[in-house]
Amino acid sequence: MFEYLKGKVEYKKPGYVALDVNNVGYKIHISLKSYEKISIDESIRLYIYNHIKEDEFKLIGFLNENDRMMFQLLLGVSGIGVSLALSILSSFEIEEIQRVVLGENFLVLKKVPKLGEKKAKQIILDLQGKMSSLNLISTDTVENVDKYALLEEEIYLALEGLGYGKKEIDKILTREEIKSLENIETAIKYVLKKISSYK
Repeated sequence: MFEYLKGKVEYKKPGYVALDVNNVGYKIHISLKSYEKISIDESIRLYIYNHIKEDEFKLIGFLNENDRMMFQLLLGVSGIGVSLALSILSSFEIEEIQRVVLGENFLVLKKVPKLGEKKAKQIILDLQGKMSSLNLISTDTVENVDKYALLEEEIYLALEGLGYGKKEIDKILTREEIKSLENIETAIKYVLKKISSYK
């Protein structure tokens, strides 16, 4: 089957692109992270995962081989199908997934729609020994790189305790902003100051 397809992006929609390869249009399903990085009329190469069932044939595309490998690792987890694996890759960069898995922070993972606590824990359990195959970060650096994921979770829990919903928090605070904050105390002060400026 297809290893990769290279062609021009004729159009894109959240969830898939139409890739013109020698005047043949291929509908290729992608994550939202990939959607954000792809431009119409751009010439790209997508690494393909061929999803074949008796009543279904889908092409799933990835901008690099590591993304495809992560997708395949997720599919190997019990209870994780194509849609949920793509949803996870739409919510996190693969480096973030690796940090969460190595740091055993299932609370961050369970924020993905339709991914409950049980499946989040199963992902961590199944993938911990396989992360080195992606060659992204060293397990020796987990304590440092996981600081962001833990801080993010603390911020969400604190703000939810104040009555703010997840969608409201997402509008207030970006991940880049969270990464710039040193601890939960400075984070809460920063967020409350930002909230008051909206009023």
